[in-house]
Amino acid sequence: MLEAFYATERGSLEDTTINGGFDLHQDLVWIDLIAPSHEEQQWVLDAYNQDLPTLKSLEDISSSARFYRDDDGILHISTYFLTKNKNYQVEGNSEDSSILATVQTVAFILHKNRLFTMRGEKLVAFRAFRARARRNDYEIDYKEPTWILLGLLEAKLDELADILEDIHRDLEKYSTEVLNNRHREQILDLDDMITRLAQLEDILGKAQLCLIDLRRVLTFLSRPRALGSHIYDGDIRELSEDVRSLVEHDAFLFQKVRFLLDTTSGFINTEQNDTIRRFSILPSMLAPPMLIASIYGMNTEVLPFAHGTTSFLIVCAILVAFFIGPMIYFRWKKWI
Repeated sequence: MLEAFYATERGSLEDTTINGGFDLHQDLVWIDLIAPSHEEQQWVLDAYNQDLPTLKSLEDISSSARFYRDDDGILHISTYFLTKNKNYQVEGNSEDSSILATVQTVAFILHKNRLFTMRGEKLVAFRAFRARARRNDYEIDYKEPTWILLGLLEAKLDELADILEDIHRDLEKYSTEVLNNRHREQILDLDDMITRLAQLEDILGKAQLCLIDLRRVLTFLSRPRALGSHIYDGDIRELSEDVRSLVEHDAFLFQKVRFLLDTTSGFINTEQNDTIRRFSILPSMLAPPMLIASIYGMNTEVLPFAHGTTSFLIVCAILVAFFIGPMIYFRWKKWI
Protein backbone atom coordinates (compact mmCIF):
# COMPACT_ATOMS: atom_id res chain seq x y z
CA MET A 1 0.00 0.00 0.00
CA LEU A 2 1.32 3.41 -0.97
CA GLU A 3 0.02 6.75 0.28
CA ALA A 4 1.30 10.19 -0.68
CA PHE A 5 0.82 13.70 0.70
CA TYR A 6 1.40 17.22 -0.49
CA ALA A 7 1.56 20.50 1.44
CA THR A 8 -1.16 23.08 0.91
CA GLU A 9 -0.62 26.83 0.69
CA ARG A 10 -1.16 27.20 4.45
CA GLY A 11 1.31 24.40 5.14
CA SER A 12 -1.06 21.58 6.13
CA LEU A 13 -0.86 18.08 4.66
CA GLU A 14 -3.40 16.60 2.27
CA ASP A 15 -3.35 13.11 0.81
CA THR A 16 -3.64 12.31 -2.87
CA THR A 17 -4.72 9.21 -4.75
CA ILE A 18 -1.95 7.07 -6.19
CA ASN A 19 -2.99 4.73 -8.98
CA GLY A 20 0.45 4.24 -10.50
CA GLY A 21 3.94 5.62 -10.78
CA PHE A 22 2.67 8.43 -13.00
CA ASP A 23 0.88 9.93 -9.96
CA LEU A 24 4.13 10.37 -8.03
CA HIS A 25 4.91 13.95 -9.00
CA GLN A 26 7.61 16.20 -7.61
CA ASP A 27 5.30 18.29 -5.41
CA LEU A 28 4.69 15.41 -2.99
CA VAL A 29 6.50 15.91 0.32
CA TRP A 30 5.71 12.61 2.04
CA ILE A 31 5.56 9.12 0.54
CA ASP A 32 4.27 6.55 3.03
CA LEU A 33 4.67 2.87 2.12
CA ILE A 34 2.79 0.23 4.13
CA ALA A 35 3.93 -3.33 3.38
CA PRO A 36 4.62 -2.21 -0.21
CA SER A 37 4.66 -4.60 -3.12
CA HIS A 38 7.64 -4.87 -5.44
CA GLU A 39 5.70 -2.92 -8.05
CA GLU A 40 5.06 -0.01 -5.67
CA GLN A 41 8.72 0.11 -4.71
CA GLN A 42 9.57 0.25 -8.41
CA TRP A 43 7.23 3.23 -8.82
CA VAL A 44 9.22 5.13 -6.16
CA LEU A 45 12.50 4.14 -7.76
CA ASP A 46 11.38 5.32 -11.20
CA ALA A 47 9.82 8.56 -9.96
CA TYR A 48 12.46 9.70 -7.46
CA ASN A 49 15.45 7.44 -8.12
CA GLN A 50 15.29 6.30 -4.50
CA ASP A 51 16.12 2.76 -3.43
CA LEU A 52 14.04 1.44 -0.51
CA PRO A 53 14.95 -1.26 2.01
CA THR A 54 12.94 -4.47 2.24
CA LEU A 55 10.78 -5.18 5.27
CA LYS A 56 13.02 -8.09 6.22
CA SER A 57 16.12 -5.92 6.11
CA LEU A 58 14.46 -3.48 8.53
CA GLU A 59 14.28 -6.21 11.17
CA ASP A 60 17.83 -7.41 10.54
CA ILE A 61 19.53 -4.01 10.57
CA SER A 62 22.27 -3.65 13.18
CA SER A 63 21.96 -1.05 15.91
CA SER A 64 25.10 0.74 14.71
CA ALA A 65 23.54 1.45 11.30
CA ARG A 66 20.13 2.69 12.40
CA PHE A 67 20.89 6.42 12.04
CA TYR A 68 23.26 7.86 9.46
CA ARG A 69 23.68 10.19 6.49
CA ASP A 70 24.85 8.60 3.27
CA ASP A 71 27.29 10.07 0.74
CA ASP A 72 24.46 11.90 -1.03
CA GLY A 73 23.43 13.69 2.17
CA ILE A 74 20.24 11.61 2.57
CA LEU A 75 19.27 10.95 6.19
CA HIS A 76 18.38 7.33 7.10
CA ILE A 77 16.64 6.48 10.39
CA SER A 78 15.19 3.17 11.54
CA THR A 79 13.24 3.33 14.79
CA TYR A 80 10.83 1.20 16.81
CA PHE A 81 7.10 1.83 17.15
CA LEU A 82 4.94 0.06 19.73
CA THR A 83 1.52 -1.11 18.56
CA LYS A 84 -1.19 -3.00 20.40
CA ASN A 85 -2.38 -6.27 18.92
CA LYS A 86 -5.94 -5.91 17.63
CA ASN A 87 -6.29 -9.71 17.41
CA TYR A 88 -5.37 -10.25 21.06
CA GLN A 89 -7.30 -13.04 22.78
CA VAL A 90 -7.09 -14.18 26.40
CA GLU A 91 -6.68 -17.74 25.21
CA GLY A 92 -5.07 -17.25 21.82
CA ASN A 93 -5.31 -20.00 19.24
CA SER A 94 -2.10 -18.79 17.62
CA GLU A 95 1.17 -17.34 18.81
CA ASP A 96 0.43 -13.80 17.58
CA SER A 97 -3.07 -13.64 19.09
CA SER A 98 -1.75 -14.15 22.64
CA ILE A 99 0.59 -11.12 22.50
CA LEU A 100 -0.77 -7.81 23.79
CA ALA A 101 1.63 -5.54 21.90
CA THR A 102 4.36 -5.83 19.30
CA VAL A 103 7.30 -3.67 18.27
CA GLN A 104 7.44 -2.63 14.61
CA THR A 105 10.46 -1.13 12.85
CA VAL A 106 9.77 1.94 10.72
CA ALA A 107 12.29 3.34 8.24
CA PHE A 108 12.58 7.09 7.54
CA ILE A 109 14.48 8.38 4.51
CA LEU A 110 14.75 12.15 4.49
CA HIS A 111 15.68 14.17 1.42
CA LYS A 112 15.89 17.94 1.35
CA ASN A 113 12.42 18.18 -0.15
CA ARG A 114 10.78 14.81 0.53
CA LEU A 115 10.31 12.20 3.27
CA PHE A 116 9.88 8.47 2.64
CA THR A 117 8.53 6.20 5.36
CA MET A 118 8.27 2.43 5.19
CA ARG A 119 6.54 0.08 7.64
CA GLY A 120 5.00 -3.35 7.79
CA GLU A 121 1.51 -2.42 8.97
CA LYS A 122 -0.74 0.50 9.88
CA LEU A 123 0.14 2.31 13.11
CA VAL A 124 -1.95 4.48 15.42
CA ALA A 125 0.78 7.11 15.69
CA PHE A 126 0.79 7.67 11.92
CA ARG A 127 -2.98 8.00 11.81
CA ALA A 128 -2.92 10.51 14.68
CA PHE A 129 -0.20 12.58 13.01
CA ARG A 130 -2.06 12.65 9.70
CA ALA A 131 -5.18 14.02 11.40
CA ARG A 132 -3.11 16.62 13.26
CA ALA A 133 -1.19 17.67 10.13
CA ARG A 134 -4.41 17.98 8.15
CA ARG A 135 -5.82 20.39 10.76
CA ASN A 136 -2.40 22.03 11.27
CA ASP A 137 -3.38 23.44 14.66
CA TYR A 138 0.19 24.62 15.34
CA GLU A 139 0.52 26.33 11.92
CA ILE A 140 3.62 24.37 10.94
CA ASP A 141 4.84 24.55 7.37
CA TYR A 142 4.93 20.91 6.30
CA LYS A 143 6.45 21.89 2.98
CA GLU A 144 9.67 21.27 4.91
CA PRO A 145 9.73 17.44 5.32
CA THR A 146 11.88 17.64 8.46
CA TRP A 147 8.80 18.87 10.33
CA ILE A 148 6.97 15.75 9.15
CA LEU A 149 9.75 13.59 10.59
CA LEU A 150 9.66 15.41 13.93
CA GLY A 151 5.85 15.31 13.94
CA LEU A 152 5.85 11.54 13.48
CA LEU A 153 8.37 11.14 16.31
CA GLU A 154 6.15 13.33 18.49
CA ALA A 155 3.12 11.20 17.58
CA LYS A 156 5.12 8.11 18.53
CA LEU A 157 5.90 9.68 21.90
CA ASP A 158 2.23 10.57 22.44
CA GLU A 159 1.21 6.99 21.67
CA LEU A 160 3.76 5.64 24.17
CA ALA A 161 2.45 8.10 26.77
CA ASP A 162 -1.13 6.88 26.17
CA ILE A 163 -0.02 3.25 26.54
CA LEU A 164 1.74 4.02 29.83
CA GLU A 165 -1.35 5.85 31.08
CA ASP A 166 -3.50 2.82 30.24
CA ILE A 167 -1.07 0.56 32.10
CA HIS A 168 -1.10 2.89 35.11
CA ARG A 169 -4.89 2.78 35.13
CA ASP A 170 -4.88 -1.03 34.94
CA LEU A 171 -2.35 -1.27 37.76
CA GLU A 172 -4.50 0.91 40.01
CA LYS A 173 -7.43 -1.44 39.39
CA TYR A 174 -5.29 -4.54 39.97
CA SER A 175 -3.93 -3.06 43.21
CA THR A 176 -7.47 -2.69 44.52
CA GLU A 177 -8.31 -6.27 43.58
CA VAL A 178 -5.16 -7.79 45.09
CA LEU A 179 -5.07 -5.76 48.32
CA ASN A 180 -8.80 -6.07 49.08
CA ASN A 181 -8.98 -9.15 51.34
CA ARG A 182 -12.63 -9.96 50.69
CA HIS A 183 -12.36 -9.57 46.92
CA ARG A 184 -9.11 -11.54 46.81
CA GLU A 185 -10.42 -14.45 48.88
CA GLN A 186 -13.88 -14.74 47.31
CA ILE A 187 -13.63 -13.52 43.71
CA LEU A 188 -10.08 -13.01 42.47
CA ASP A 189 -8.25 -15.73 40.57
CA LEU A 190 -4.65 -15.21 41.67
CA ASP A 191 -3.20 -17.31 38.83
CA ASP A 192 -5.06 -15.15 36.31
CA MET A 193 -3.77 -12.02 38.05
CA ILE A 194 -0.19 -13.29 37.72
CA THR A 195 -0.76 -13.71 33.97
CA ARG A 196 -2.22 -10.21 33.58
CA LEU A 197 0.64 -8.62 35.51
CA ALA A 198 3.22 -10.52 33.47
CA GLN A 199 1.58 -9.23 30.28
CA LEU A 200 1.77 -5.64 31.54
CA GLU A 201 5.42 -6.15 32.41
CA ASP A 202 6.02 -7.37 28.87
CA ILE A 203 4.40 -4.22 27.42
CA LEU A 204 6.45 -2.03 29.77
CA GLY A 205 9.63 -3.71 28.56
CA LYS A 206 8.71 -3.03 24.95
CA ALA A 207 7.74 0.55 25.76
CA GLN A 208 11.10 1.05 27.43
CA LEU A 209 12.84 -0.31 24.33
CA CYS A 210 10.96 2.19 22.14
CA LEU A 211 11.68 5.09 24.50
CA ILE A 212 15.40 4.35 24.68
CA ASP A 213 15.49 3.98 20.90
CA LEU A 214 13.68 7.32 20.50
CA ARG A 215 16.16 8.96 22.87
CA ARG A 216 19.01 7.71 20.68
CA VAL A 217 17.26 9.08 17.57
CA LEU A 218 16.82 12.51 19.16
CA THR A 219 20.43 12.52 20.35
CA PHE A 220 21.50 11.83 16.77
CA LEU A 221 19.23 14.53 15.37
CA SER A 222 20.54 17.07 17.88
CA ARG A 223 24.00 16.88 16.34
CA PRO A 224 24.86 20.02 14.33
CA ARG A 225 25.19 18.28 10.95
CA ALA A 226 22.28 15.82 11.29
CA LEU A 227 19.48 18.14 10.11
CA GLY A 228 21.65 20.94 8.78
CA SER A 229 19.87 23.70 10.70
CA HIS A 230 19.41 24.93 14.28
CA ILE A 231 15.74 25.86 13.86
CA TYR A 232 14.73 22.38 15.02
CA ASP A 233 16.83 22.39 18.20
CA GLY A 234 14.05 23.69 20.44
CA ASP A 235 11.60 21.00 19.36
CA ILE A 236 14.23 18.27 19.70
CA ARG A 237 15.11 19.42 23.23
CA GLU A 238 11.43 19.45 24.17
CA LEU A 239 10.95 15.92 22.82
CA SER A 240 14.06 14.77 24.68
CA GLU A 241 12.66 16.10 27.96
CA ASP A 242 9.37 14.31 27.34
CA VAL A 243 11.26 11.09 26.64
CA ARG A 244 13.21 11.45 29.88
CA SER A 245 10.02 11.90 31.92
CA LEU A 246 8.38 8.90 30.25
CA VAL A 247 11.44 6.72 30.90
CA GLU A 248 11.16 7.62 34.59
CA HIS A 249 7.42 6.90 34.57
CA ASP A 250 8.04 3.57 32.86
CA ALA A 251 10.57 2.66 35.58
CA PHE A 252 8.01 3.54 38.27
CA LEU A 253 5.40 1.33 36.61
CA PHE A 254 7.97 -1.48 36.45
CA GLN A 255 8.43 -1.24 40.20
CA LYS A 256 4.68 -1.24 40.77
CA VAL A 257 4.23 -4.33 38.60
CA ARG A 258 7.04 -6.11 40.45
CA PHE A 259 5.42 -5.19 43.79
CA LEU A 260 2.05 -6.58 42.70
CA LEU A 261 3.70 -9.71 41.28
CA ASP A 262 5.56 -10.33 44.53
CA THR A 263 2.45 -9.61 46.59
CA THR A 264 0.25 -11.90 44.50
CA SER A 265 2.88 -14.66 44.59
CA GLY A 266 3.04 -14.24 48.37
CA PHE A 267 -0.73 -14.66 48.69
CA ILE A 268 -0.57 -17.79 46.51
CA ASN A 269 2.17 -19.23 48.74
CA THR A 270 0.11 -18.38 51.83
CA GLU A 271 -2.93 -20.19 50.41
CA GLN A 272 -0.81 -23.22 49.57
CA ASN A 273 0.71 -23.24 53.06
CA ASP A 274 -2.75 -23.01 54.62
CA THR A 275 -3.92 -25.96 52.54
CA ILE A 276 -0.89 -28.04 53.52
CA ARG A 277 -1.32 -27.06 57.16
CA ARG A 278 -4.95 -28.19 57.15
CA PHE A 279 -3.97 -31.53 55.67
CA SER A 280 -1.25 -31.82 58.32
CA ILE A 281 -3.66 -31.05 61.16
CA LEU A 282 -6.31 -33.52 59.98
CA PRO A 283 -4.24 -36.68 60.77
CA SER A 284 -3.50 -35.24 64.25
CA MET A 285 -7.23 -34.82 64.88
CA LEU A 286 -8.05 -38.32 63.64
CA ALA A 287 -5.18 -40.10 65.40
CA PRO A 288 -6.80 -40.44 68.93
CA PRO A 289 -10.18 -41.71 67.64
CA MET A 290 -8.41 -44.13 65.30
CA LEU A 291 -6.27 -45.42 68.21
CA ILE A 292 -9.32 -46.06 70.38
CA ALA A 293 -11.20 -47.68 67.50
CA SER A 294 -8.19 -49.91 66.80
CA ILE A 295 -7.96 -51.00 70.44
CA TYR A 296 -11.65 -51.89 70.61
CA GLY A 297 -11.30 -53.70 67.31
CA MET A 298 -8.92 -56.22 68.93
CA ASN A 299 -10.18 -59.75 69.54
CA THR A 300 -10.01 -59.73 73.38
CA GLU A 301 -12.50 -59.98 76.24
CA VAL A 302 -10.68 -57.95 78.95
CA LEU A 303 -11.35 -54.44 77.59
CA PRO A 304 -13.79 -52.29 79.57
CA PHE A 305 -17.02 -51.40 77.80
CA ALA A 306 -16.39 -54.19 75.35
CA HIS A 307 -19.85 -55.80 75.56
CA GLY A 308 -23.43 -54.62 75.42
CA THR A 309 -25.39 -51.78 73.85
CA THR A 310 -24.56 -49.33 76.62
CA SER A 311 -20.84 -50.06 76.27
CA PHE A 312 -21.03 -49.37 72.50
CA LEU A 313 -22.61 -45.97 73.14
CA ILE A 314 -19.99 -45.13 75.76
CA VAL A 315 -17.17 -46.00 73.34
CA CYS A 316 -18.80 -43.88 70.58
CA ALA A 317 -19.02 -40.95 72.99
CA ILE A 318 -15.31 -41.36 73.84
CA LEU A 319 -14.46 -41.37 70.12
CA VAL A 320 -16.48 -38.19 69.54
CA ALA A 321 -14.86 -36.52 72.55
CA PHE A 322 -11.37 -37.38 71.35
CA PHE A 323 -12.24 -35.95 67.92
CA ILE A 324 -13.90 -32.75 69.16
CA GLY A 325 -11.29 -32.07 71.84
CA PRO A 326 -8.33 -31.59 69.44
CA MET A 327 -10.57 -29.58 67.10
CA ILE A 328 -11.44 -27.15 69.91
CA TYR A 329 -7.77 -26.91 70.89
CA PHE A 330 -6.61 -26.24 67.33
CA ARG A 331 -9.26 -23.56 66.87
CA TRP A 332 -8.26 -21.98 70.17
CA LYS A 333 -4.65 -21.84 68.92
CA LYS A 334 -6.00 -20.47 65.58
CA TRP A 335 -4.31 -23.23 63.62
CA ILE A 336 -7.51 -23.94 61.65
